[in-house]
Amino acid sequence: MSEVVYFNSDGTVSSVTGDAAVTQKNMEDLRAMRNQMLTDTDWTQGADSPLTDSQKTSWATYRQSLRDITDSATSLDDVTWPTKPE
Repeated sequence: MSEVVYFNSDGTVSSVTGDAAVTQKNMEDLRAMRNQMLTDTDWTQGADSPLTDSQKTSWATYRQSLRDITDSATSLDDVTWPTKPE
């Protein structure tokens, strides 16, 4: 039986067992990483952003690719992250 052991935000250790539980935990981890990457780039879409319209479009495309990541990836092990614009 599969098992995933992980650290909780409070420092305690937890685990999940069974294929469905492992899949769920993997997707939670993937979404958490993706959500942090989206949060880190929120500034690029604001009206007061120092970026040009072209740069904002590049960042918007990148952010949409992040949102779409769960359409193809099932865990942090098999994800191919999009390239961040410069």
